[in-house]
Amino acid sequence: MGLALYWGEGAKRGNGGMRLTNSDPKLIRKFIEFLEKFLGIDKNRLKISIQIFGDISPQKSLDYWIRELNLNEKQFYKPMVIKVRGEGTYKYKSEYGTVIIYFNNIKVKKLICTLIENIQ
Repeated sequence: MGLALYWGEGAKRGNGGMRLTNSDPKLIRKFIEFLEKFLGIDKNRLKISIQIFGDISPQKSLDYWIRELNLNEKQFYKPMVIKVRGEGTYKYKSEYGTVIIYFNNIKVKKLICTLIENIQ
């Protein structure tokens, strides 16, 4: 399941480390579980970024994701507030923003991408 999640939601291009973005806490928890169980990554080594729109409280969003993901506040970067231009059509946006999981290890990213490429 973890490979499928990364295939759909992960960053596959570039030379940076592993990165996955989504707004569904269940999906994020399942991916973290995959990292722990199948790749042996300690979830305390993950870094998390939150992207929110200006009408969402940064602290409320941060508190929500800390609770939902059972992670330490020190693992989170300061929430990034996206300025909305005009009315827009984001009425179905996430109430708590979008999370980006980072693990700055290019070997892990290459392993995941290689495994995905070999799916037949």
